[in-house]
Amino acid sequence: MEYSLKKENCSVCETILQSSSEQPVDLDFSLPDYCPDIERILKCRICPSITSKSITGNRLDVDGVTVIRLYYLDSKKQAIRCCEHSSPFSCSFELKSTSPDMAASVRVKTEYLNCRAVSPRRLDIHGAFTVIASVYSKGNQEYCTDIEGEDIQQRKREETVSNLCGIGQQQFSVSEVLDIGQGKGSPESILRSELSISLDDSRAIEDKLMLKGEAVLRVLYVTDIETGAQDFMTFNIPFSQVIDVPGITDSTVNDISVDVMSCDVSLKSEFDANSTLITLDARLSALVFAYEPMTVELIEDTYSTTYELELEYKNVPIKRLIGNTDMSSSVKDEINTGDNGITKVIDLWCDSINFITAVENNTMNIRGKLNCCMLALDKDGIPFCSEKAVDFSITPDMTECPQSVTANTSVTVPDMSFRITGDNTVEIKADMRMRCSAYESGTRRCVTSANALEDRMRKKDSTAALTLYYADEGESLWNIAQLYCTSVEAIQLENNITDDVIQARGMVLIPM
Repeated sequence: MEYSLKKENCSVCETILQSSSEQPVDLDFSLPDYCPDIERILKCRICPSITSKSITGNRLDVDGVTVIRLYYLDSKKQAIRCCEHSSPFSCSFELKSTSPDMAASVRVKTEYLNCRAVSPRRLDIHGAFTVIASVYSKGNQEYCTDIEGEDIQQRKREETVSNLCGIGQQQFSVSEVLDIGQGKGSPESILRSELSISLDDSRAIEDKLMLKGEAVLRVLYVTDIETGAQDFMTFNIPFSQVIDVPGITDSTVNDISVDVMSCDVSLKSEFDANSTLITLDARLSALVFAYEPMTVELIEDTYSTTYELELEYKNVPIKRLIGNTDMSSSVKDEINTGDNGITKVIDLWCDSINFITAVENNTMNIRGKLNCCMLALDKDGIPFCSEKAVDFSITPDMTECPQSVTANTSVTVPDMSFRITGDNTVEIKADMRMRCSAYESGTRRCVTSANALEDRMRKKDSTAALTLYYADEGESLWNIAQLYCTSVEAIQLENNITDDVIQARGMVLIPM
């Protein structure tokens, strides 16, 4: 006889794709005619960006643009020049399964780059970057929570899990015409620009999420194309966007990420050589998971007071969002420029961030390296580039974390500052912004099927109302009740105890 089991369903986030595709960069590149000859390469960068991502059928298609930016020293003017070469790329990922509720996260990571000047006007460039893709969907997890039967005794464990109410994803644009303003030279070309995003507030209403944040644009530009003179400007651009997230409410706990897909910064000076306007066209992608806490009772063990049982156990997954944190931090270090010294810092930025998130002694820690780059002038006024890998460690302000915690973490560097501390030393400071959603995940061994062996009745002494049992300290009432074909509650009631284990060695009355 198979017993009927009561089951509860919980919606969960399933990862149906986690893959990557390496994109090679092999370029034999000659400078355009308008670019002066190369004296020395200062810095060469791969800057890939995503222009579109879409799921069609069982395939994720990703399109993007790879921009190679070369910063070099002009052989005649001894000024910093920038030359760019862009080329499109695309890649596809096959999905093993499909679902109506799917969302994709795509990011790019530079692997390596080698750049060599074959001649004053020709470059040999080899490198690679990786497109990292994840696709998520709404799945179902079934939990057995009760077994029907008057002869059945159950030991249960209460667990809190996160029920996925909805997944939302939306791409949106931040487009602005920005004015450098008076008192600074008119931009004639842009040497370098970077955009970082900070999410300041989010508010959920039924099926929608309002996001508010700030885009920080830092621009290094040339004010005199002949001499290569530069200036620098930072723009703080607020943005807001409504994201459709079916199932989200003001009581859900949300895991939110906003990433920069692509960013184009150009001069708005087609009709005015003295224009101080800059155009920003950025494409952002928001990904939202909305959860609500759900309590389930899992059957750890069971027995029948009448029959021997045939049981099936399975390890069922347990996952819950235990907290979100958003915090700022900073790290300082020193760059030594060597014997050539330093007289001026032209620009300072974080070229890449590599980090891991780990739990040690029930404390979460995010540690990694910032690759900091500096353009500066030496003691002879000649531009040079210097790099420094800076270690950092951040401890999020979260409650005690179990060892099984995993985290969805982002680290950005919205600002960097410096202070020249000596003839050849510069103190640098990186202001970091960290967002982290922490999940506790694991498995629990639970009963998933119970079948009574009707030809194997349990032996039970029915000649007496009570049996005396001498128990040891720490002995489980569950084991005693199972041995004598009774219930834990009956033993507790007969002996006027509330604990599930024997507190002191002695006699226990067993109702039969």
